[in-house]
Amino acid sequence: MDMAATWTPARTGSLAPSLILLAAAVVAANVQSFFIPIDGDVSWLITVSEQVLAGKRLYIDLFEVNPPASVWLYVPMVWLAQLTGLRAEGVVAGTTILLAFLCSFATLRLASRLRHSPPPIAFAATLGFVTLVLPGGLFAQREHVALLLALPTLTVFALLAEQHPLSARTRFVAGLAAGLVVVIKPHFALAVGPAALWAAWQARSLRPLVPAIVAGALVLAAYAAGLLLFARAYFDYLPLLAGTYLHMRERWHLMLAGPSVFTPAALLGLAALLRPARVPPLATTLFLGTVGFALAAVIQGKSYANHALPGTALGIAAFGVLLLKGGVTRERQRLVGAAALIMAAIPLSSTHRILPQPGLAEALRRVAPPNPKMITLGTELVTGHPAVRNVDGRWIGSRASLFTVAGVQYRRPTKMSGAERVQLERWYQADIQSFADDVARGRPDVVLVEVLEKRWIAREPLLVKAMRPYRYATRAGDIEIWLRR
Repeated sequence: MDMAATWTPARTGSLAPSLILLAAAVVAANVQSFFIPIDGDVSWLITVSEQVLAGKRLYIDLFEVNPPASVWLYVPMVWLAQLTGLRAEGVVAGTTILLAFLCSFATLRLASRLRHSPPPIAFAATLGFVTLVLPGGLFAQREHVALLLALPTLTVFALLAEQHPLSARTRFVAGLAAGLVVVIKPHFALAVGPAALWAAWQARSLRPLVPAIVAGALVLAAYAAGLLLFARAYFDYLPLLAGTYLHMRERWHLMLAGPSVFTPAALLGLAALLRPARVPPLATTLFLGTVGFALAAVIQGKSYANHALPGTALGIAAFGVLLLKGGVTRERQRLVGAAALIMAAIPLSSTHRILPQPGLAEALRRVAPPNPKMITLGTELVTGHPAVRNVDGRWIGSRASLFTVAGVQYRRPTKMSGAERVQLERWYQADIQSFADDVARGRPDVVLVEVLEKRWIAREPLLVKAMRPYRYATRAGDIEIWLRR
């Protein structure tokens, strides 16, 4: 007898699934509080949000390579932190834990209405794992939030595929969530769109999707209006981003072998090995979301760990639904399930090893003045973030790092027209000038210098001049700490 056969619908109302989600939330709160600080991406976006709330203009006074949704996602949480006097990192992590609990609970309740519903206790454990434990050092990343919103949305699509009479309000809310997923990153339309179309095909009608389509369109229209009203300057940066950042792509063979593609593909392969007589609609929509997030990662071409998170998490959840389905032999459950556990342990180990630069905060506390003003001389975002926040410092740069310089250096060896090369060098010099201006205006107490970048730094007169008021103090790994003389 398989595990799914032991469950009866009468257990749906049990407190046990909710308690499991609550336990996962407690685990996440402890991990985020004591073991894994907020990652560099989130730390930088918190810093940008604070500066926006202080009156600086995004893409005019501050440069951010991502669209404004990446900043606006964190502004309300940072505003709440300022209102309550709490630390912004704590509010961001706490809000994400609450969102994870609510989305998982909603997913669990919606799934209980399916004709082919997974066992609630086992499904609650799966949801708690993928939403609250698996993210680790990627906690509260934009991809994490997209995952949380996608889970109940894809479950609604599974219900529509089974032709359940869902209320218009439920379908409208699912559309709002789907719209927000797309706003977070346009590529993420691949994670919700195909599942919605599949549900309509199964229901033989688009009519059940109308409230969701209307809601999603309203969200996208509101975002477009916000772009035009409050972030029109972002469009001025699009040529620069297209000419630099978008060219910085992982090689194809490394991309396909990386976690964004390999892990979801492996989970799909393991699902096929289960040889289920029938794939339940929930497993189908979750697997469609898995493939969609993986394709979105390929389009972005970066092979970053955060890009792999949502596809991996949905793949684990989908596999769990299929594993617990009736009709799969116990022997196959055990063998293939064990392989899936190993597969899930790999990204879990990876996400929990994402930590700040070793020893950097300690070195700063040792040699820098209290609450130092800081900036990075280098091309890596993670050099200054979250280090500046971990020592209660203040970031004085108008950008996270010399990221445009990195993009130009990446493109220089490639073939291009003379006009393109001239434009690239203009962007390169503008990025260097921005650093010199930030140092002159902000007079930082600390400059974090990336050792691996020093060779080209020494060839730039503007950078050499900007660094004259500073002296070498100490080093932590590949980062030097320079203090004002």
